[in-house]
Amino acid sequence: MDAWFGDFRSLGRLRKSDSLTGALERETSMDQTISIQDLVARIETLVATDGSNKAALRELLGEFHPADIAEVMDELSDQAALAVFNLLPRQVASEVLDETDLEIARFIFEELPNERLADLLEELPMDDAARLLAELPDATAQDLIQLMQPEEAADVRDLLAYPEETAGRLMTSHFVRLRSTWTVGKTSDYLRHLDPETETITYLYAVDEADRLVGVVPMRAMLTARPEQTIAEIMNPRVVSVRVDTDQEELAEVVAKYDFFAIPVVDAEGRLVGIVTVDDVVDILEEEATEDIQRLGGSEPLDQPYFTVPVPYIARKRIGWLLLLFVAETFTGSVLRFFENELAQVVALSFFIPLLIGTGGNAGSQTVSTIIRALAVGEIEWRDALRVLGREFSTGLLVGVLLGVFGFGRALLWGTGIPLALVVGFTLPAIVTWANTVGSLVPLLAEKVGLDPTVISAPLITTVVDATGLAIYFLVAKAVLGL
Repeated sequence: MDAWFGDFRSLGRLRKSDSLTGALERETSMDQTISIQDLVARIETLVATDGSNKAALRELLGEFHPADIAEVMDELSDQAALAVFNLLPRQVASEVLDETDLEIARFIFEELPNERLADLLEELPMDDAARLLAELPDATAQDLIQLMQPEEAADVRDLLAYPEETAGRLMTSHFVRLRSTWTVGKTSDYLRHLDPETETITYLYAVDEADRLVGVVPMRAMLTARPEQTIAEIMNPRVVSVRVDTDQEELAEVVAKYDFFAIPVVDAEGRLVGIVTVDDVVDILEEEATEDIQRLGGSEPLDQPYFTVPVPYIARKRIGWLLLLFVAETFTGSVLRFFENELAQVVALSFFIPLLIGTGGNAGSQTVSTIIRALAVGEIEWRDALRVLGREFSTGLLVGVLLGVFGFGRALLWGTGIPLALVVGFTLPAIVTWANTVGSLVPLLAEKVGLDPTVISAPLITTVVDATGLAIYFLVAKAVLGL
């Protein structure tokens, strides 16, 4: 991997947010600046020829990191991407297969012979190979595993045996494991003959005779220790680890909390069985953030790239909450019917309904987003509920009063008269304060009873505030206008 960074360190890795917008440029080894659009266009031109330009295309691809090649392949047609992939050396091709979008990866798995695919999977870290195989039909995955070398096949089977989204599924068994009784000198000799597939040597993990994790040795400690010292003397016995059944989101939180590059994984008896590296944690954080954002909008996560899922699948993920909210929104109609006499007496009341319930919904959504994020990063807990309610009540009142002043002025400009303008001015603080209070309480209650706050909070708040906001509006109107 390091060989790719020799003269091309300035290339860096393309971010998904930069993809082919024209703003991103990369420096080649010939000190030429090439935009990503130009690179894609050049590759498409070379692919479209009769094959005489394969050497030129291979040379062009050789200037870029595998992650950059994967980014470009994602923008090509399936056939063009396959043509590019077939020109790559074995090691580079395996890394590109790991980096490319799932849609392209699946196409490659469909088009290439199983023997070559198994060969490429063997080049990858086994946790990455297991992740790719998990996305394939079971029969296809089993066929590929059968073609892999026995040791690699056994590693992949072991990983796939763990439940999805757990530390066991994400870990790798290729890491440095030391005996606590070894000397630093013996350990140094051992490290010189490490398997090239070893994931990381940033941390060295010490075990006892029963393979139980007993300590961790940062590489800095190894480099500064005397050869005659034992691992037990220089290791840190206070090791932070996770169990094989630890949820991936909890794992990511632990790694982020302690700023680890890797974290050891142990079984129920405390035996060291693998490590999870920071690159996998980054993927976890992106995946969990995507799920939370989709749930925040009242939809179940797609779990797959958008263009790879059929429309009926998307509809099925969305229809459940929409039906529930559809039924709940009928309460808004019930409120309108309950106050239909007041509305008939002062028709102008209807002019401000969208403004008031919209403002309440927006205020509630702001509060929900803030509280959910604070819960996610551990800033607040259920025991802080009263403090949170007090702060959000005060915030809602302050914001509501300011909005009430603007609402009063806006109503006057519409020529509705002072009494109705006062109704609007008094209603806004009440609705916003109520929305903030409910918006802070619902996520806390969901967390308390073991539900995901992102799933129920935002859609529920909007529905509740719509109905209750109308009730507040008409009650204020009755009091001010004497209806």
